[in-house]
Amino acid sequence: MARVHRVISGFLVALAAVALGSSIASANEAEFDNYVVHYNVINTTFLSPEVARAYDVRRSSNRAMVNISVMERGEDGLQAVSADVSGTATNMNDQMRNLRFREVQDGDAVYFLSELTVRSGETLEFAIDVSPAGSERELPVRFARDFYAD
Repeated sequence: MARVHRVISGFLVALAAVALGSSIASANEAEFDNYVVHYNVINTTFLSPEVARAYDVRRSSNRAMVNISVMERGEDGLQAVSADVSGTATNMNDQMRNLRFREVQDGDAVYFLSELTVRSGETLEFAIDVSPAGSERELPVRFARDFYAD
């Protein structure tokens, strides 16, 4: 059990590093006054079998996982917050897929994960709406990703 916890913790730290690191390189974040939304989409084959099992994620070259984290600026810096997260992914033929996010908490970290089927060569436009807990504000996040088979 301790090994699984270490694997899960390592996975969440890696996701946070990817989200934070890639936000610097390719702006995978959206800022809204006192909130910052980090977003990332990865092919599920990048997950180790242990991590995929721990999070009940199906590994496949035609599956992707959307990872969202919501941070609020406060006196102590950025703090992870809970939120209602919903969204869609639309391909170039206007075929829309609803995203169903589930919240994952690990210590102070909070992540929102959703899986979807993708095709090699497909471009998806993501429309994610985030409503931080305790706020009536909705934060719209829009981005596009190209997918290629491993």
